[in-house]
Amino acid sequence: MKLVQTVVIYAVIFSFSAAICIASDMSQEHLFTDFYLTSHLGIRTLADQSTTNDNMVSLKSPNEAFLYSLAIPGMGQLYNGSKYGYIYTAAEIGLWITYFVLRNSAVNTREDYRELVRENVIFIGPGSFEEWDEIEDYEHATQYENWNHVYDSEATRNRTGKWYWKDLDPSLKDAKNTSIEFDSKHRLQAYDLRQEANDTFENARTVLGIVILNHVFSAVEARISTKRWNNRQQQNSAFEVEFKTDFSTDAPRGALVLKRKF
Repeated sequence: MKLVQTVVIYAVIFSFSAAICIASDMSQEHLFTDFYLTSHLGIRTLADQSTTNDNMVSLKSPNEAFLYSLAIPGMGQLYNGSKYGYIYTAAEIGLWITYFVLRNSAVNTREDYRELVRENVIFIGPGSFEEWDEIEDYEHATQYENWNHVYDSEATRNRTGKWYWKDLDPSLKDAKNTSIEFDSKHRLQAYDLRQEANDTFENARTVLGIVILNHVFSAVEARISTKRWNNRQQQNSAFEVEFKTDFSTDAPRGALVLKRKF
């Protein structure tokens, strides 16, 4: 359930960020007026002109910067010349290393507590750990109320067999004096290890969430910084030239789009 809630939160953050970017684009549209210049030679015409105005600069795509950093944090910043993109990339590497270290530690701790259960649980009659469910039965074995095999279904009892912790007297389960307090030190050790494993798994999931946020924040910031880079270039340029496909005629053809800033 926590995982579902986390995914929903990240999806909302991503959608909100994308909406801001789209709204920002729409607000900038009125700054330019497009003039379509027919070109039968397409891109080649622009390349062949020896009198190209120096003020005509090639702008970078904010959308491309967004996608680059969404795939690999920092790449969008490097695309627009921002060297601090390396910070996002380094953070990505560090976060992934942290995630795998935490997850491996959690897996090892989980195996330690399961091994402790296997070493200190004694079966009454036939029984085998081979039939145990690794997720459910080992966790149930560490619960206090299950010290002498008190499970919630006949099917579970049939699967796990009858057992008790070896440092406890199995006859205690028949004691009529309910004020008697007892517990297994092995169960307590296994329970503590189980909690440690669960906490470490949770920390690993938190780091994975930060990895996702690093992608989103880097992508949004790359888009914003690319638009700022374009604005700086446009301050020294009265024109912007793009090559597009013109669909206004019967057959699509290449067209140079000259954008004049007013």
